Amino acid sequence: MILLVLIPVILLIALIVVAQKCLAIVIFPKRYSFPEMRDYEISKGFSDAFEKYDRVWNREDFSLGTNGIVIKGEIIRNDHPIGNKVAIIAHGHTANRYADLKYADLFYLAGYHVVIYDERHHGDTSGDICTLGQEEAKDLRDIFRFVRERFGNDCLIGLHGESMGAATSLLVLQYVRPDFVVADCPFADSIVLFTEFIRKNLHIFPSLIVWTVCQIARLRYRYDIKGTSPINAVKDSDVPICFMHGAADNLIDCHHSKDMFAVCKNENSELHLFEGADHACSITSDPKGYETILRDFLKRCNAL
Repeated sequence: MILLVLIPVILLIALIVVAQKCLAIVIFPKRYSFPEMRDYEISKGFSDAFEKYDRVWNREDFSLGTNGIVIKGEIIRNDHPIGNKVAIIAHGHTANRYADLKYADLFYLAGYHVVIYDERHHGDTSGDICTLGQEEAKDLRDIFRFVRERFGNDCLIGLHGESMGAATSLLVLQYVRPDFVVADCPFADSIVLFTEFIRKNLHIFPSLIVWTVCQIARLRYRYDIKGTSPINAVKDSDVPICFMHGAADNLIDCHHSKDMFAVCKNENSELHLFEGADHACSITSDPKGYETILRDFLKRCNAL
């Protein structure tokens, strides 16, 4: 009789423990320090971007109090701008703004001013937890407005994001209308992402674990996983979007970009898959091809 009572209790406790650990991977990520991020990016072949960052680019630090946190970032002013154009770049989960520099280099060469920043709970930016885009999209909304104030109402503003930063750059379409978005390996829906991660890594009861994760996130952290769905923001927007995704992405399957591209409204939207590229490695696998795709997309959007 005691066993009949204990077994369900033990299973429930185990379920909660597993769900909490899965959630903790997201909301309390291991974060790279700036030296670690620098070393990692240089090892991937982007030493030129750091050389320009250290010795060439005209950089201005900024702090922006918003949405209960203080965002730290930098404005990189182009010494030879082509028009009044700004690219805002958002990094991925566990990273910091040093991960943005390889993309900043491409936009700088295209005549853009560039804004890089640390997302909440990463780098120098405050914030108790990471929410994979829920609160980060509101932060990016306020950065967008800050850039509009600094560069004027006539400035062209484009967004580039990698992984979580890409999802954030799509979710912000709920609040503002940039001139374009480049989304590198984004996820389409948080529930789908959590389910695929748990199915792949735990192989047991993915739906039940995800449901428990959602309840803990909502009740304890006010994080609405179910409501954090970039594909819904894409459906409701007419902004041109360029999706870049590794065809061999082992973390966020490329079907996420395919699914979102399928619901894009703007005829200038594009989807590019990089054969053999793993997560966030499209630019590493084919840097010249990546730059060509980016510049061609900007031309199509009258942004180059």
